Amino acid sequence: ILLFSLFLSASVSAAGKITICSDNNFWYPFTLVKDGQSAGLHIDIITKALSNLGYQAEFKPLPWKRCLSEAEQGGIEAVATASYKDKRAAFMHYPSDAATAKKSDQRVMQVEYVVVTMADNSYEFDGDVKSIPTPIRAPRGYSIVDDLKKQGVKVDDKANGDENNIKKLLRGGTGAVVTIPEVVKVLSEKSEYKGKLKISAQPLKSKSYYLPISKASKLSADEREKIWAEIAKVRDDAAFMAEVGAKY
Repeated sequence: ILLFSLFLSASVSAAGKITICSDNNFWYPFTLVKDGQSAGLHIDIITKALSNLGYQAEFKPLPWKRCLSEAEQGGIEAVATASYKDKRAAFMHYPSDAATAKKSDQRVMQVEYVVVTMADNSYEFDGDVKSIPTPIRAPRGYSIVDDLKKQGVKVDDKANGDENNIKKLLRGGTGAVVTIPEVVKVLSEKSEYKGKLKISAQPLKSKSYYLPISKASKLSADEREKIWAEIAKVRDDAAFMAEVGAKY
């Protein structure tokens, strides 16, 4: 037993520690900050996958733009989590199908974006982005902002975080917010938001989110592939997902 314990300890040490930044925005239930620490479904999946491979994950919650900057400069080794963008792929490694797959096998999870308006607004998103009530608000630095701008849509991305955009919507009384439905559902339980928001039934977009690894990291191509494959296994483990999902 002692020899086995020493071997297990040595294996974990050999794999080493991986430093990972996460967005400090309230992106419930995927990534958030709880008691100063990174938390959420994506964090749980990544932690379990890395632990299975003998790695120790060290998470650092940071503002999103700084998180990406740290990955580019080599201050951290990976980002939890990010969708694919060409300019991100310039300094981070993604799974091979990330640029083309609508739902990648090696994703951490699939995430939907929706259009949120005031509850008394009769608008329903019908697939035409140019019909979304203006101003359209989305968090600074998020890929959905670029997606909308590429379609000729003007986006107010001055605010940092989804809740700040929701507050701007309620103060202004007009326009819309693009975010994930889970955030709105949780905020709607609070008295200041209850009964004031409406989510359009048709999603705006569905995207795969990954654990991209900094090109400054010393992890080899083989190690990266093993990490992404293990993440997929953990994500598809129904028992594990039911267990961690119950926390949120």
